[in-house]
Amino acid sequence: MDNLERLCKIDIVLDNPVQSSAGYDCLLLIGDAPVSPKDDATVYPVGIYTNLDEVTDVGWVAVGENAEPIGRAARIAFSQSPKPNQIYIAVRQQVAVEGEADQTEPEDITATLARALETPGWYVICPAGIAEEEYKTIAEWTETRNLTFAFTTMKTTNPVGNLFYRSFGIYAKPVASASAEEIPADNEYAHVAMAAKCLCYDAGSETWANQVINGITPSVLPSSLSNALDAANLSYVIKVGGKVITQGGKTSADEWIDLIRFRDWLQNNMAQRVCDLLIRNPKIPYTDNGIAAVENQMVAALKEGQVRGGIPETEYDELDQPIPGYKTDMPLAASLTSAQRASRTLKGCKFSARIAGAIHMVEISGSLTYSF
Repeated sequence: MDNLERLCKIDIVLDNPVQSSAGYDCLLLIGDAPVSPKDDATVYPVGIYTNLDEVTDVGWVAVGENAEPIGRAARIAFSQSPKPNQIYIAVRQQVAVEGEADQTEPEDITATLARALETPGWYVICPAGIAEEEYKTIAEWTETRNLTFAFTTMKTTNPVGNLFYRSFGIYAKPVASASAEEIPADNEYAHVAMAAKCLCYDAGSETWANQVINGITPSVLPSSLSNALDAANLSYVIKVGGKVITQGGKTSADEWIDLIRFRDWLQNNMAQRVCDLLIRNPKIPYTDNGIAAVENQMVAALKEGQVRGGIPETEYDELDQPIPGYKTDMPLAASLTSAQRASRTLKGCKFSARIAGAIHMVEISGSLTYSF
């Protein structure tokens, strides 16, 4: 022995940060299992797939006349640029029909969704081959959770109504008069294309309108129809300057999709930082210094929100007075009652932040003159 401990004793603890299972950059496909699963493959109730080959290796058919909804939707997702790093697929199970021997039917869609929750990390629910009549059930289920639900419709009316802040639809008929047979099969998954593209950007850095998407035939819309879709809070796909782009970008309840996503991200990020502070320290005292430590974590989340683009930097008005992107308001320890301090719960921590928003259209006016 070298007897170092006689003069110096050192203990080093691996101080790992608190981890969060929440994800804001992945979509979840929901649909049926492969018609013909591969013999050497396992079809997981909820699986994670990093490319289309992994999806087809399980047994889903992704191309051709026999393409299955999940396979086709996965192909559309991985066709976007940038493409997702991974997607989740939840398989809707078949259950026995009560009182009918040897007969099965799809389980309640909420059972599939509940099972998917056991594998966290996804944010947008994208049905593949699910009947439109079930969309409202999915919307109701989603509304109580920090998740969102995307769907495609061929109707100009919103199939889930206008009450849901976490559900958004996209209209995908190429022309209003097109019959079911005339609609490209891939257009049924316009919502997958839109979600896959937008989720590749950090929450707060994106808008869900004016995004170039691949694999979807754009709509040719008269202004009366595009106005009707805007009124129904349905997005759509058109061709502008040779590019196929999304228009709209709102939820069914008339809120911007990107704002809902950024709010969810900010809530999770701030909570994770504060929890990390409380867990990694032996004690955060109920003093002004302790309260300031909590405020520092709130500010850190808000600053990251600025870096991502969801909260603006400090701006200035016409009098050159600063307009901060955010403000915090914390209680002073001396202003709290003995009961509040004894509860060991810090209340009254507040912040307000401005929304950066996004420019979707530009109007310019000018004049031509021979001289100034």
